[in-house]
Amino acid sequence: MGTSKEKKVIVCVLGIQQYEEYENSIEMVASGKYYEKNGKKYITYKERLNSESEDTTTTIKIDGKQVSIIRFGSINFTMTFELNKKYTTYYDTIEGALLISVFTKHINIDLKDGEGKIDIVYSLEMNHVSMGINSFNIKIYTSNEGENIPLHKYNEESVHMNS
Repeated sequence: MGTSKEKKVIVCVLGIQQYEEYENSIEMVASGKYYEKNGKKYITYKERLNSESEDTTTTIKIDGKQVSIIRFGSINFTMTFELNKKYTTYYDTIEGALLISVFTKHINIDLKDGEGKIDIVYSLEMNHVSMGINSFNIKIYTSNEGENIPLHKYNEESVHMNS
């Protein structure tokens, strides 16, 4: 199997963190590309947070029912999500590395021809300490030059945080 033709996409990510009484959400919209290679689907985009001095490249890899989020730049890590499985990795930052583990409680992948959504709910541990329940709600749209970004209000009920 070869590589499919790249498609320009708009990636909309809503990340929610919940720990005891604390809740925080981060929304991000970026242009990127979608392609398929050896039966796997890939979405790649670049982003830069206000506190970062360089771009971070994020690749979302979909391999069947498994999703990996791979980041390179000022933050480096690979987080792998698969229903009812725990994955442990290092989260490398400028300040140092943290040991993180994710246990996927819910995953839904609905992606066809570079458009669709990915919903993930997972528990997070940092250095073996529970950091609560987090989620990603990722929407992907194909894009043409000059086209408006399709902004939609996220339905937080569809994220299933308490699953």
